[in-house]
Amino acid sequence: MYFVPFIYFCGLAYYFWWKHKTFDLAVYMSVLFSVTSLCCILMVLSGHIEGSGVLADGWMPEFEIIPTLLYCTLVTITIIPFSFVRPEKFEHINNPHRNALYAFALFILFQGAVVYYLVGGFLSNLLNGDFKFLKDAGYDGDITPADAMMQTMPLPIQFLYMMCSITLLGIPLFFYYSCVEKRSLWLTAPLLAVSISPVLRGVLSADRTEIIHYGLMFLFCLVLFQRFITKRVRNFVLVASVPVLLAGGTYVIAVSASRFEDTKEGAGGSMLEYAGQAYSNFCYFYENHNSDLYYFEREFPLTSYFVFKTQYTETKDERSAKEGFFVGVFASHVGSWLLDAGVVGATVLSLLFALLCCWVIRRYDRIVFDIGDLFMIFILAAVPVFGIFYYRYYSISTTFVCVPVIFFYMYSKLNFVWKAENEETTEKI
Repeated sequence: MYFVPFIYFCGLAYYFWWKHKTFDLAVYMSVLFSVTSLCCILMVLSGHIEGSGVLADGWMPEFEIIPTLLYCTLVTITIIPFSFVRPEKFEHINNPHRNALYAFALFILFQGAVVYYLVGGFLSNLLNGDFKFLKDAGYDGDITPADAMMQTMPLPIQFLYMMCSITLLGIPLFFYYSCVEKRSLWLTAPLLAVSISPVLRGVLSADRTEIIHYGLMFLFCLVLFQRFITKRVRNFVLVASVPVLLAGGTYVIAVSASRFEDTKEGAGGSMLEYAGQAYSNFCYFYENHNSDLYYFEREFPLTSYFVFKTQYTETKDERSAKEGFFVGVFASHVGSWLLDAGVVGATVLSLLFALLCCWVIRRYDRIVFDIGDLFMIFILAAVPVFGIFYYRYYSISTTFVCVPVIFFYMYSKLNFVWKAENEETTEKI
């Protein structure tokens, strides 16, 4: 049964490619789940399943048909809306508020500079650092040197640093300004540079998920803006990617080797478990989750924090004690919803997410978008794209990127309404 997700998502990727005759967003997402499903197969065949994810002694997954079908179905529901977006057919991307977007670009450039300033002085320490020690220190509640330095800064600087996930929007902004408005790369490249701010902050605690998330969303933007990417931009991205890939790959390998060199599986086996545990953990949650427990700190982090004064990161240990297993593992985005809300809740959340995506995308084969639409598609797509690991927007810091996106989305729609009313008035006159 553990072969089924791999076969299914390969078939789904082929279906979207055959139907659309191009490598679009739905194909990209399906391929990602094919890869993680393949890693699960290799994990099982190599005998590493006992050390995967949940770390439950004596648990041998049976990969039964019901959780398997549920996993494939819920993931598909969250992918289907993105099959309506046909990047190769885009004719134009509007920017109804050029000054506002320009001001926002300057804002994230300044925010990125703050992160570079606070983090830059400590990056050299990683060359001689013990990544396992750094990660364990983070689990124990210790803060990084940059975080400690941040606490001595004025409150506005602290806010910019803590909410540096907003700079991820520098990725679509780079592609928009470079490919659609065809601005000079000397002006747009800084947007790409500051977009790695969350990665830089994460490396100080030996984090790998931020760099993987960044890479997945960068590839997503390559697919999203494929219609507009010029030879000049393509060559720049290829050249700039070489040192970034070398540095990022070296970092991920070094962190993995340091953290897992003493484990039974070794660094290679542990990396395989890291990439392939989503499906197995989903099955584990389906089999062992206490259906009487419901939590929504992960789905509504801002509401949970400001109204109920709780966060998922703070209740994780308490939840683990009640469940009888560690909940902070990779089980895909639908696995996170399953653990929080049960089978019915996960189904409802998947359907609501799909409806929200359809509401934003509006119609099949749409050829004209505005920058607010693309921002919304970017943050919504992070749910299934990074969903090969877990639900992305689980904390205040990761959710805060939605705030400027929602602003630009609503602002662009208001502009459309005002424009339509003015045109109607003019016709009457």
